[in-house]
Amino acid sequence: MSKTLSNPEAAPLTDSRRARVGWRVYLTVVAILFALLCAFLITRYTEYRKVQEKFYGQTLVPANEAFDFHMVDQEGRPFQLSQLRGKTVLFSFGFTHCPNVCPTTLAELAKVYHTVPEKDRQLVQILFVTIDPARDRADKLKEYVPYFDPSFIGLTGSADQIAQAAKAYGVSYEKQHNTGDDPDVYFMNHSAYTYLVGPDGKWRILYGFDQLNETEKVAGDVERIIHGY
Repeated sequence: MSKTLSNPEAAPLTDSRRARVGWRVYLTVVAILFALLCAFLITRYTEYRKVQEKFYGQTLVPANEAFDFHMVDQEGRPFQLSQLRGKTVLFSFGFTHCPNVCPTTLAELAKVYHTVPEKDRQLVQILFVTIDPARDRADKLKEYVPYFDPSFIGLTGSADQIAQAAKAYGVSYEKQHNTGDDPDVYFMNHSAYTYLVGPDGKWRILYGFDQLNETEKVAGDVERIIHGY
Protein backbone atom coordinates (compact mmCIF):
# COMPACT_ATOMS: atom_id res chain seq x y z
CA MET A 1 0.00 0.00 0.00
CA SER A 2 1.42 3.33 -0.98
CA LYS A 3 1.94 6.06 1.61
CA THR A 4 0.80 9.63 1.25
CA LEU A 5 2.12 12.68 3.12
CA SER A 6 -0.54 14.62 4.99
CA ASN A 7 1.77 17.69 5.32
CA PRO A 8 3.15 18.65 1.90
CA GLU A 9 5.38 21.33 3.46
CA ALA A 10 7.27 18.58 5.25
CA ALA A 11 8.28 17.03 1.99
CA PRO A 12 12.00 17.09 1.30
CA LEU A 13 13.15 20.07 -0.75
CA THR A 14 13.84 19.26 -4.33
CA ASP A 15 16.85 20.78 -6.07
CA SER A 16 14.64 23.28 -7.86
CA ARG A 17 12.97 24.40 -4.61
CA ARG A 18 16.35 24.74 -2.93
CA ALA A 19 17.44 26.94 -5.80
CA ARG A 20 14.33 29.13 -5.49
CA VAL A 21 14.79 29.52 -1.73
CA GLY A 22 18.47 30.31 -2.15
CA TRP A 23 17.68 32.88 -4.83
CA ARG A 24 15.09 34.60 -2.60
CA VAL A 25 17.59 34.77 0.27
CA TYR A 26 20.21 36.20 -2.08
CA LEU A 27 17.80 38.87 -3.38
CA THR A 28 16.80 39.80 0.17
CA VAL A 29 20.43 40.23 1.23
CA VAL A 30 21.19 42.30 -1.89
CA ALA A 31 18.15 44.52 -1.25
CA ILE A 32 19.21 45.11 2.37
CA LEU A 33 22.77 45.92 1.35
CA PHE A 34 21.53 48.25 -1.38
CA ALA A 35 19.26 50.06 1.08
CA LEU A 36 22.14 50.46 3.54
CA LEU A 37 24.39 51.77 0.76
CA CYS A 38 21.76 54.31 -0.32
CA ALA A 39 21.28 55.47 3.26
CA PHE A 40 25.06 55.85 3.64
CA LEU A 41 25.41 57.81 0.40
CA ILE A 42 22.49 60.09 1.24
CA THR A 43 23.97 60.79 4.68
CA ARG A 44 27.39 61.53 3.20
CA TYR A 45 25.92 63.77 0.51
CA THR A 46 23.87 65.69 3.08
CA GLU A 47 26.98 66.15 5.21
CA TYR A 48 28.94 67.29 2.16
CA ARG A 49 26.27 69.84 1.17
CA LYS A 50 26.20 71.31 4.66
CA VAL A 51 29.98 71.82 4.62
CA GLN A 52 30.19 72.92 0.97
CA GLU A 53 27.63 75.66 1.51
CA LYS A 54 30.08 77.36 3.89
CA PHE A 55 33.00 77.44 1.46
CA TYR A 56 33.83 78.70 -2.01
CA GLY A 57 36.44 76.05 -2.87
CA GLN A 58 35.76 72.36 -3.38
CA THR A 59 35.64 70.81 0.08
CA LEU A 60 36.77 67.31 1.02
CA VAL A 61 34.24 65.56 3.26
CA PRO A 62 35.56 64.04 5.36
CA ALA A 63 38.81 65.98 5.27
CA ASN A 64 41.86 63.84 4.49
CA GLU A 65 45.05 63.71 6.51
CA ALA A 66 47.46 65.75 4.37
CA PHE A 67 50.42 63.85 2.97
CA ASP A 68 53.46 64.99 4.96
CA PHE A 69 55.95 65.58 2.17
CA HIS A 70 59.65 65.93 2.99
CA MET A 71 61.64 68.31 0.80
CA VAL A 72 64.17 71.16 0.85
CA ASP A 73 63.20 74.82 1.12
CA GLN A 74 64.67 77.74 -0.81
CA GLU A 75 67.31 78.20 1.88
CA GLY A 76 68.51 74.65 1.39
CA ARG A 77 67.07 73.49 4.71
CA PRO A 78 65.10 70.27 5.23
CA PHE A 79 61.37 70.94 5.20
CA GLN A 80 58.27 68.89 5.91
CA LEU A 81 54.65 69.92 5.74
CA SER A 82 53.91 68.87 9.31
CA GLN A 83 56.22 71.57 10.69
CA LEU A 84 53.49 74.06 9.72
CA ARG A 85 50.93 72.42 12.00
CA GLY A 86 48.85 75.19 13.55
CA LYS A 87 48.86 77.24 10.34
CA THR A 88 46.53 77.26 7.35
CA VAL A 89 48.64 76.28 4.34
CA LEU A 90 47.94 77.00 0.68
CA PHE A 91 50.24 75.40 -1.88
CA SER A 92 50.50 74.65 -5.57
CA PHE A 93 52.81 72.65 -7.82
CA GLY A 94 54.63 74.19 -10.77
CA PHE A 95 58.00 75.29 -12.15
CA THR A 96 59.88 78.56 -12.43
CA HIS A 97 60.12 78.46 -16.24
CA CYS A 98 56.34 78.34 -16.50
CA PRO A 99 55.24 81.20 -18.80
CA ASN A 100 51.80 81.96 -17.39
CA VAL A 101 49.94 79.52 -15.13
CA CYS A 102 52.46 79.38 -12.27
CA PRO A 103 53.19 83.12 -12.02
CA THR A 104 49.46 83.83 -12.25
CA THR A 105 48.75 81.32 -9.47
CA LEU A 106 51.38 82.88 -7.19
CA ALA A 107 50.18 86.39 -7.97
CA GLU A 108 46.60 85.42 -7.12
CA LEU A 109 47.75 83.75 -3.90
CA ALA A 110 49.61 86.93 -2.97
CA LYS A 111 46.34 88.86 -3.35
CA VAL A 112 44.58 86.32 -1.15
CA TYR A 113 47.32 86.50 1.47
CA HIS A 114 47.09 90.29 1.70
CA THR A 115 43.29 90.18 1.79
CA VAL A 116 43.40 88.09 4.96
CA PRO A 117 43.29 90.50 7.94
CA GLU A 118 46.79 91.44 9.06
CA LYS A 119 46.25 89.96 12.52
CA ASP A 120 45.70 86.52 10.94
CA ARG A 121 48.43 86.50 8.30
CA GLN A 122 50.94 84.99 10.69
CA LEU A 123 48.64 81.95 10.72
CA VAL A 124 48.84 81.52 6.93
CA GLN A 125 51.67 80.07 4.85
CA ILE A 126 51.93 79.90 1.05
CA LEU A 127 54.14 77.21 -0.53
CA PHE A 128 55.26 76.60 -4.10
CA VAL A 129 56.39 73.03 -4.87
CA THR A 130 58.46 72.57 -8.01
CA ILE A 131 57.88 69.68 -10.39
CA ASP A 132 61.16 70.50 -12.17
CA PRO A 133 63.93 69.72 -9.65
CA ALA A 134 66.60 69.51 -12.36
CA ARG A 135 66.36 73.27 -12.99
CA ASP A 136 64.57 74.51 -9.86
CA ARG A 137 67.24 74.13 -7.24
CA ALA A 138 67.01 75.99 -3.94
CA ASP A 139 68.88 79.07 -5.17
CA LYS A 140 66.61 79.37 -8.21
CA LEU A 141 63.50 79.14 -6.04
CA LYS A 142 64.92 81.77 -3.70
CA GLU A 143 65.14 84.18 -6.65
CA TYR A 144 61.67 83.36 -7.95
CA VAL A 145 59.18 82.60 -5.17
CA PRO A 146 59.74 85.53 -2.75
CA TYR A 147 59.23 87.94 -5.65
CA PHE A 148 55.50 87.41 -5.21
CA ASP A 149 55.72 87.89 -1.43
CA PRO A 150 58.70 87.66 0.94
CA SER A 151 56.80 85.24 3.17
CA PHE A 152 56.27 82.65 0.42
CA ILE A 153 58.40 79.49 0.54
CA GLY A 154 59.64 77.52 -2.46
CA LEU A 155 60.28 73.78 -2.15
CA THR A 156 62.32 71.32 -4.15
CA GLY A 157 63.65 67.82 -3.60
CA SER A 158 64.56 64.61 -5.35
CA ALA A 159 62.51 63.38 -8.29
CA ASP A 160 61.11 60.61 -6.07
CA GLN A 161 60.12 62.99 -3.27
CA ILE A 162 58.29 65.23 -5.70
CA ALA A 163 56.62 62.28 -7.42
CA GLN A 164 55.35 60.97 -4.07
CA ALA A 165 53.91 64.34 -3.09
CA ALA A 166 52.34 64.83 -6.52
CA LYS A 167 50.72 61.40 -6.41
CA ALA A 168 49.33 62.03 -2.92
CA TYR A 169 47.56 65.18 -4.12
CA GLY A 170 46.50 63.92 -7.53
CA VAL A 171 48.93 66.15 -9.44
CA SER A 172 49.79 65.13 -12.99
CA TYR A 173 52.87 66.38 -14.80
CA GLU A 174 55.18 65.39 -17.64
CA LYS A 175 58.27 66.73 -19.36
CA GLN A 176 57.83 67.92 -22.95
CA HIS A 177 61.12 68.09 -24.85
CA ASN A 178 61.40 68.61 -28.59
CA THR A 179 63.93 66.46 -30.43
CA GLY A 180 66.97 68.49 -31.35
CA ASP A 181 66.52 71.12 -28.63
CA ASP A 182 69.10 71.72 -25.94
CA PRO A 183 68.59 69.25 -23.04
CA ASP A 184 67.84 72.15 -20.70
CA VAL A 185 65.16 73.58 -23.00
CA TYR A 186 61.87 71.88 -22.28
CA PHE A 187 58.37 72.52 -20.95
CA MET A 188 56.54 70.88 -18.05
CA ASN A 189 52.89 70.08 -18.63
CA HIS A 190 51.08 69.93 -15.30
CA SER A 191 47.73 70.24 -13.56
CA ALA A 192 47.07 73.58 -11.89
CA TYR A 193 45.28 73.12 -8.59
CA THR A 194 45.82 74.85 -5.28
CA TYR A 195 45.45 72.92 -2.04
CA LEU A 196 44.40 74.16 1.39
CA VAL A 197 45.52 72.30 4.49
CA GLY A 198 44.03 73.35 7.81
CA PRO A 199 45.84 73.97 11.12
CA ASP A 200 44.98 70.40 12.13
CA GLY A 201 47.06 69.01 9.26
CA LYS A 202 44.07 67.90 7.19
CA TRP A 203 43.59 68.61 3.51
CA ARG A 204 40.29 70.47 3.45
CA ILE A 205 39.82 72.39 0.19
CA LEU A 206 40.83 72.20 -3.47
CA TYR A 207 40.80 75.16 -5.87
CA GLY A 208 40.87 75.05 -9.64
CA PHE A 209 43.08 77.54 -11.46
CA ASP A 210 40.11 79.66 -12.55
CA GLN A 211 38.81 79.96 -8.99
CA LEU A 212 41.79 81.82 -7.56
CA ASN A 213 40.84 85.15 -9.11
CA GLU A 214 37.91 85.34 -6.67
CA THR A 215 40.23 86.82 -4.07
CA GLU A 216 37.63 87.74 -1.45
CA LYS A 217 35.99 84.33 -1.61
CA VAL A 218 39.26 82.41 -1.24
CA ALA A 219 40.37 84.70 1.59
CA GLY A 220 36.98 84.11 3.20
CA ASP A 221 37.61 80.36 3.10
CA VAL A 222 41.00 80.89 4.73
CA GLU A 223 39.44 82.95 7.50
CA ARG A 224 36.76 80.34 8.14
CA ILE A 225 39.39 77.60 8.38
CA ILE A 226 41.56 79.71 10.73
CA HIS A 227 38.66 80.34 13.05
CA GLY A 228 37.14 76.85 12.85
CA TYR A 229 34.22 77.99 10.68
